Amino acid sequence: MTHPTSLWQTFALEMDEKRPGFAKGPWFTMNTVLTLADQLDADRLAEAFQRLQQRHQVLRTEVSDDRLQLIHPEPRSSLELVDEVSSHAPVDIARPIRLRLAGNQLALHLHHMVSDPVTLWETVTELAALYTGQELPPPAQYADYTAAETDQVRRTSTEAAAWWHSRIRDAKVSPQPQPQPQPAAPSASAPPASALAFRDALLSTQEVAAVDVLTKQHRSTPLVTYLAALAHGMDPHVGPGDTLAFTTLFGKRDRPAWQHLLGPCIVPSYLAIPRVTGSLAADIPAVRDAVVGCSRYARYPASAIYETVTDPQRTPFFEYVPQQWPTGFTFGTVKAEVATAAGPKDTGLADALAIRVRTRTDGVLTGHFSADGTDWTEPLVHQVRAGFRDYLLRKEGT
Repeated sequence: MTHPTSLWQTFALEMDEKRPGFAKGPWFTMNTVLTLADQLDADRLAEAFQRLQQRHQVLRTEVSDDRLQLIHPEPRSSLELVDEVSSHAPVDIARPIRLRLAGNQLALHLHHMVSDPVTLWETVTELAALYTGQELPPPAQYADYTAAETDQVRRTSTEAAAWWHSRIRDAKVSPQPQPQPQPAAPSASAPPASALAFRDALLSTQEVAAVDVLTKQHRSTPLVTYLAALAHGMDPHVGPGDTLAFTTLFGKRDRPAWQHLLGPCIVPSYLAIPRVTGSLAADIPAVRDAVVGCSRYARYPASAIYETVTDPQRTPFFEYVPQQWPTGFTFGTVKAEVATAAGPKDTGLADALAIRVRTRTDGVLTGHFSADGTDWTEPLVHQVRAGFRDYLLRKEGT
């Protein structure tokens, strides 16, 4: 059985064409490790895992180069009993799920071609229910989501094209920093010597709480506030222009049937942000309007948006992920807590600057920065980080 790829899957394949191995490779995954309060019955868990794959086509789906979802008729993965687990493990795109059990730790790994963060937690939730012996209703299938997405793109393409034309084509997109001379890499497959990939704390728990208060005062959201701060931090380094463009992902579980669906209900798109003024009262409404519009028209082929932008592959990526770890799960009588969760592993294939901002379980706001260092060098990235903090912490005494 085959179905066309979703907008997200098509975008990921296009990324992989330009950076082979980035999206189709074994480390492009969503991952979690659970700590178990007691031992699980391995046979019972293995059976629940098989039933889980039988219920969901997406867990038996291989994404092909010719833009098709190939659904295999039977499960292709089995429970692995191992000595230890880690936050990352390679996943074959042809077998998009792995489940590993080591003593009191259980690790789940899903290829990002068929999953998003919601899918990760919904998969664990259903696995626990099947292990417990609960009867579950027939699930919605990702192919239904893909079909509905395709239909919406067809129905709204004219309106969306007009909006993106006004937002991108009629705007002056700020240029990127000039590429810097690069030392030769040790081998053709090695990343540039100046490539960067690091995590850093951006705001303490107390600072995040203060910014949350500030956000509520302006009747906004953390995403909008952090975007305004990021635009402020980047402004001195990107040159003149009236729009800052970022690639991003929008979650699109916008029907009741999609709320608990297994599969990547995410859409790649742009964030087209007006240049900041340095006044939060002025920046927040403008950024909020930009986010609302970009999200509304996000179901539009990314390639059609990108063709209006000079060198779109160098456009920085931004994603804000609030803390969404579940409090725990129950496998029969065995309690399980989330020990860690992680997205794709850094493999040295980073291209344009990517900034992923998330809140940890302790409330600290962290940033994950990666790039090949050819334009956004590490010193410039640290300047952006400093400008981000300065913008937020000088507002109304925060």
